Amino acid sequence: MKTSCSSWSYHRTIKNGKMDQLSWIKECAENGLDGVELLFCHFPSTEKDYMIKLKKECADNFLSVAMVSAGGHLTVGDDVKRESEIQDIRKWTDVACFMGAPCVRFFCGSGAELEAGGDDLYKKVRAAIAKIADFGAERGIVMAMENHGGTTAAQLLSLIRDVNHPFLKFALDTGNFPPTSQVGPETYSSIEKCVPHAAIVHAKFFNIQPDGSDRDFDWLKIHGILKKTGFNGFLSVEYEGSDDNEVEAVKKVAGFLKKLR
Repeated sequence: MKTSCSSWSYHRTIKNGKMDQLSWIKECAENGLDGVELLFCHFPSTEKDYMIKLKKECADNFLSVAMVSAGGHLTVGDDVKRESEIQDIRKWTDVACFMGAPCVRFFCGSGAELEAGGDDLYKKVRAAIAKIADFGAERGIVMAMENHGGTTAAQLLSLIRDVNHPFLKFALDTGNFPPTSQVGPETYSSIEKCVPHAAIVHAKFFNIQPDGSDRDFDWLKIHGILKKTGFNGFLSVEYEGSDDNEVEAVKKVAGFLKKLR
């Protein structure tokens, strides 16, 4: 397995002006990672000149672009709003194409909204995801749907099955299955059910131990599940703990994950 990092791991540091997207690239290289996950909200520009500079920075630091991460809220009841969300994901698919990223992360939306909306909303969400997968197919990019917003393994697996598209996979977030950000009774079984469809895995960490492991999430167990199912892609660090020193926290996590590879 390879290691990368989502810039969300540094979102407070970036928001405070202590780091930008380009200096974050250098930080990932210093942490000995193999790649980077470029998050939509941390692009200061998508103008060609800037993206050339960003792509060169990745190349100079020997980092692959593991993924470009868009957002998305496809479970919204308003059809016009949903179409706007679809087109925003399309924009980031074009960015990924330029950057040479093999996949784009997007959010399905809210698990509670999907359940409450019944068959009518489900069909609209399924059609939206099929359209998004077609965007990827046109560009040779896998569209990776993240388990976000309280979506369950059952909901996402149903959509994967019903859309049935070769360019649709998962961005599997280890910390996002309900109860979100906690280890629940179905956390590990949900990971095991979904990982055969994963294009990338978000290695979610919250409470960092001195050795870089997580206090609550059993990463030796998670790693065993990934190995058993043959996953050999990127483990992308996504730190969401409360430590203000995100730089040191991610440094510890990166060191821990590199030992697991």
